Formats: sequence, C-alpha cells, structure tokens
Amino acid sequence: MSVIVDLVALYEEAGFTVQSSLSPAHFPGHSLAEIPFTYLFGPDGQMSKGGGIAFGEIAFFEALCERVRPRTVFIVGNAFGWSTLALALINPTARVVAIDLCPRPQEERGIEVTNALARRAGLDVRAIKGKSPDDVSAICTREFDGPVDLVFIDGGHTPEQQSLDFAACRRVASTDCVYTFHDVVNFGLTGSFVEIAQTPGIAASLLMRTPSGMGLCYPASRVTALEPLVRAFTEHHERVQALRASGGETPRREKL
Repeated sequence: MSVIVDLVALYEEAGFTVQSSLSPAHFPGHSLAEIPFTYLFGPDGQMSKGGGIAFGEIAFFEALCERVRPRTVFIVGNAFGWSTLALALINPTARVVAIDLCPRPQEERGIEVTNALARRAGLDVRAIKGKSPDDVSAICTREFDGPVDLVFIDGGHTPEQQSLDFAACRRVASTDCVYTFHDVVNFGLTGSFVEIAQTPGIAASLLMRTPSGMGLCYPASRVTALEPLVRAFTEHHERVQALRASGGETPRREKL
C-alpha cells in the first residue's frame, strides 16, 4: 500500500495544503517544469521555494526500499520535510536524518515542522540545520549507530555541489549503500552524475520515468535485486533519442 495518502493527511491535518503531481495539460500557463512537483501552502502562502518529490517519485522510493530495506536513511536537503517524511513512512522502522542549510526563514520553519510532524506520526526522524559537505560526517556519526544504508541527495542543485554531496555521503555510508539523486536531468546535473557513476564498484542509471529525471547509484552486490526496478523506471534509450529528436528542449526547474 502506498504511503501517499498518509503523507498528504499528515500535512493537511496540521493545517497545510498540498499541491502535487498535477498535469501541465490541465493548467495552461504554469511552468511545465514545476507543476508536476509538490508545494506546501499555509496561511502565509507557499511554505518553501523548491518543489518536493512528485507522487511518481514516491512510488519509485517505495519500490526501491522494498528491495533495499534500509535501516538508516540520510537526506541532503529537507526544505519543508516532504521527502523526509515520505521516506520515513516508507521505512517506518528506519532512522531518518535530514539536513538543510536553511538559507531562508522558510527552511528554518521547515525543520521545526518536519520534526513536529514526525513526532505526531511516531517516526524516528530528525531534521537538522547543517551544511554539506562540511557537517555530514559529524552529524551522521552523532545521529546514527552505524553506517548509512540509503542516501537521498536533493540539496544545492549545481554539478559541483552534487559531486561534493556524494563524496561526503560516501564517507559515512555502508558498502551496500544505495544513492539517489533528485533533479539530475531537470537541473542539468547529468555531467556530474556521469562522473559519479564512474566510481569503482558502482552501477548507475538515469531514471527518465521520474518527473525530475532522478539518478540512482548502487553497488555491484545489489545489481540483481535492483535490475527490475531500473528497467521499470528507465526509459529505453531508443525512445529517449526518438523523443528528443522529435520534440523541443526540456524546460528546467528554477534553482532552490
């Protein structure tokens, strides 16, 4: 059973409105690169600048975690906690820790709301103000009782920052850790992802069937278990080439 219903209810019961996973065809004039993602609204309007993962990306994480069954989850980028709480609901026995640089007051508020909603739902979650890569090692050492099993990188959306985030997370991760990356295609982070994918012992795929064009890296030990998942969420190369040849350039989302 999907956690989407419980996740939406968790926010709405706290007084927030959830806007998520809308079809661009239904809302002409809105950004094609933003309307599919998740935005939270309160009495003062939109609660955070960047959009959270779409319902289809939650479905990806549900399928992934069914195969990986992480005991510890570390997230770079919390915003208003949507992805953090989604991963905690998907993995109710896992310890989930998220950090955010909190460049605006909204993200500071997001830390508070994430922790409050986690307590309400009885989830083992901690959202913390912190900077990647500087604070990753210290925070993970303090917050986890072992290495990290699943990483989600959704912080600073530049190629350089993505690479720094991966390197920092790899130092605190288990040998079987799985790494997921948001917005790889939409933010033009493919070059950095290709470099990350060349890490020895790592298999990788761009997930073109996710709205943001997520990236997935995983160790050779998990190839057999994750191959069906990769096939389900990765569009065939021939179809990608044909679609790009027959259409226009994909619009990119605004940077956080």
